Amino acid sequence: QDVQLLHQYLEKKSVEASESLKNHESSQTYAELAKVALAQVIIFNRRCAGEVSKMTLECFKKRNQTELHEDIALGLSPFEQKMSKHFSRVEIMGKKGRKVAILFNPELVRTIKLIVEKRDACEVDGDNPFLFGRPKCSPTSFFRGQDCIRLFASQCGAKNPEHLRSTQLRKQVATMSQILSLKDNELDQLANFLGHDIRVHRDYYRLPDATIEIAKISKLLLAMEKGSLARFQGKPLDEIEIEDEIDLELDDEEISDEDDEESDPAHGVRGT
Repeated sequence: QDVQLLHQYLEKKSVEASESLKNHESSQTYAELAKVALAQVIIFNRRCAGEVSKMTLECFKKRNQTELHEDIALGLSPFEQKMSKHFSRVEIMGKKGRKVAILFNPELVRTIKLIVEKRDACEVDGDNPFLFGRPKCSPTSFFRGQDCIRLFASQCGAKNPEHLRSTQLRKQVATMSQILSLKDNELDQLANFLGHDIRVHRDYYRLPDATIEIAKISKLLLAMEKGSLARFQGKPLDEIEIEDEIDLELDDEEISDEDDEESDPAHGVRGT
């Protein structure tokens, strides 16, 4: 919910800041829109703030806008084909000299084009190579993504704004990907996009063991208990569904009744 709040807040701020910059060219209106756009790119892509902050103007201009090749399109679903045309892709330098990708939707592309168009008028140094260069500053100065996210997280009304940081958001997508039970090649693609070694996903961003044991392993044990395991032969844990064989609501009620009995003086105290 906090992430959605932040997304919605940034979308609203982007529209307002874009109109302000169009109507009044100043270093202040430019800075406001640049900071919003920088935060949006980081949060959508779950990218390290420092990597995006240092993205160059040249990288953005070289973004991938090529047509989808027919042979590749055959292996994609209709929705995936639309997504490939909808987004632009930019390669930037990540950790350890590794190239990583950044995705831009059309709205973000339009916003950043406006920022680029207004650089000179808003006093960004002509020699500044950074896409999010600061106006009225040295040619090596750029806005810091983490500062931008911290600012907007505190303004958007989130319950836990301290959790809305690029590092935590990267951990969130890596952890949640395990709920989807991605195939090895899909997990490789996600890890590669995030700039992670696949071992980082598997060793450090696992769901808590307790969650896995309760939600998944319990199904296996219950299927064995009910004698229905044979009909799930050859299926992964995610496809074992035995809800129709178990009345979970009744179990919950029984537990609740037992708790009430323990607390009711008329029933005495168990074990005494």
